[in-house]
Amino acid sequence: MDNRQKKLAFVVVLLLGCVATSWLQDAGLVKQPPPKPIITRQTAGNNEKQAKEKTIQVYVSGAVGAAGIYELPVGARAVDAVAAAGGMRQDAKSDRVNMAKKLKDGSHVYVPFIKNNTNNKRVSANSSQAGSKVKGQGTGGAAQAGGNSLGQAPDKVNLNTATQAELMALPGIGEATANRIIALRRVRSFRRVEDLLQVRGIGQAKLAKLRPYVQVD
Repeated sequence: MDNRQKKLAFVVVLLLGCVATSWLQDAGLVKQPPPKPIITRQTAGNNEKQAKEKTIQVYVSGAVGAAGIYELPVGARAVDAVAAAGGMRQDAKSDRVNMAKKLKDGSHVYVPFIKNNTNNKRVSANSSQAGSKVKGQGTGGAAQAGGNSLGQAPDKVNLNTATQAELMALPGIGEATANRIIALRRVRSFRRVEDLLQVRGIGQAKLAKLRPYVQVD
């Protein structure tokens, strides 16, 4: 067999091998390597995002142990928020709160106080005393001569310790402004009465009305 015949025979054998291999693969007799698994990597940021999606933040205020913003699980109800804030105080009006209400992120749970007019009467009495004192001076101090203790300074509310109800008893202070005062003092204490100007809704005119009734210790 010459070289030409040998080359021709080699080519024929090679072609036959390729055809046989292809036929075996199609018939499933030759095992293919298993596909590589796809690995999904979760970064720390993704895990943190998923954890946040499972919780909500709720603001609790009013007649509770410690008003503030609390992180609760998704699906929490008002009863869970009140419990996180230390429960209701003795002066809370519990029948005004729907404890079964389902909460969502950013909800506000407010527990009202039992109405107490003591603080309002105190402010009114102080105002009356101040007015009577001026009238007494205009008539030669007849009121003081009668033994009335109009010269005593009115009781003042401490801005760093006053409750929401005490703040709301002040002239011109509603629930929203009282909450802003409490929120500010959580960040930093009041060092002087003039710090009230940093509270949104209080200007120079309102500060002048509040000054006789507030103090800072």
